[in-house]
Amino acid sequence: MDTKKIYNENGQGFTRVFSSDKIENVNPKEYYKNYELEKRATVLRDLLNAKDPVLTSKLDKSFFLKQAEETLVGFFENFENTEIHENFHKLLQTTRKKDQVNLLKGLTINPDQLMSIILISHETYGFTYSKYRFENLPNGLEGKKLPELIQKNEDGSIKKIGDSDLTDGELKNIIEHRKVIIAHFFDKGETWHCFFTTYNSIGGKENWKNGQAHFHYISSAFGISKSDFLESMRTGKYKSTSIHIDLKDYGNQSEIVD
Repeated sequence: MDTKKIYNENGQGFTRVFSSDKIENVNPKEYYKNYELEKRATVLRDLLNAKDPVLTSKLDKSFFLKQAEETLVGFFENFENTEIHENFHKLLQTTRKKDQVNLLKGLTINPDQLMSIILISHETYGFTYSKYRFENLPNGLEGKKLPELIQKNEDGSIKKIGDSDLTDGELKNIIEHRKVIIAHFFDKGETWHCFFTTYNSIGGKENWKNGQAHFHYISSAFGISKSDFLESMRTGKYKSTSIHIDLKDYGNQSEIVD
């Protein structure tokens, strides 16, 4: 996990950014426990430092990690106790494309269930976990200076932090037309499964059920290597897949009733 403190233009206040564009072949429970501990300890330090910087300077990292650990009580149990459709279990036990396609027909998933699948894939079925984030910006930005932070407000206005030679309209175009892919991989030997989504999908900009947010699915059974599929996502020209898994309780939700 990378973290960065981006100060506001007036120097009063800042935005704390956490990022992890590539996670490869980890035990997901160990990874996310460490991720949450580090993130929460950092936030606790930031909050205390804003109130009492002198006291904060006297406390070491172990103090904040201990405080953060107390906030994690029951955190993973929530996901482990989340029910998932039995077909997701069957999916992780088959290497046949036909079976995978049939098993996923009509299924839906929500963020808690996705985390449950991530944990189960390792603890029950022995897969390691990888996660990738790919971002492709619109053309024509070569030689341009981007600000450190761009945010599109609900009213359409743009908030930026840091110097840039781009107008607010150009920055808005970047946010609206960039292509971002988030991919979750489960690996075991030559076998792999991948659930992936895009910001366009989450934002209701893809042509599926009136903009319903969804995940796509692909695996080693689809006749493409993991390395080739990763490269296709890096360039933004990934192999298409007809499998759609509606993402509930997150992003754009279609008003169509099935």
